[in-house]
Amino acid sequence: MQNRHSLDSFETESTQLAREWLVKIQTPIDGVDPVIDALNEKISLKQGAYDKCLYITAPGYQRFHALEGSHAGLEDTMQNTSAVEITFSIPPNSEILDKVFDTVFAVHCNEEPTIHIQEIWGSRSKYIDDKDNPNRYWNRADAEKIHGSSTALD
Repeated sequence: MQNRHSLDSFETESTQLAREWLVKIQTPIDGVDPVIDALNEKISLKQGAYDKCLYITAPGYQRFHALEGSHAGLEDTMQNTSAVEITFSIPPNSEILDKVFDTVFAVHCNEEPTIHIQEIWGSRSKYIDDKDNPNRYWNRADAEKIHGSSTALD
């Protein structure tokens, strides 16, 4: 049973909050596509009226030292790997979280993927009728620059 929180009932004219689990997965840069492809195949990653919603950070790096018990065994070196963090949210549902872990562990290139879970509240639009708002990307001359380009779904 979930405890009630004051944010569970917070809303404004244009948005309301939804309790979610925030999932963050660290992965080497060259391991991003298999993780994203598998997640998109197995989990909708829905956010309001959109799906396949996730965020990838700018490249940083992972640092680790292999210990006894790892596939590599005890090493006398420190590993530095260019990496990013994939971030998305899911409903607070254990079955979906199980599917996330099963999916990531099946395709992730690391033996010990770093996955963090947090309980959060995310905003959800009420999709008010503001299609004429001059600030919306579709009403702006710089729409492609601001909103990016699109690619066909597979």
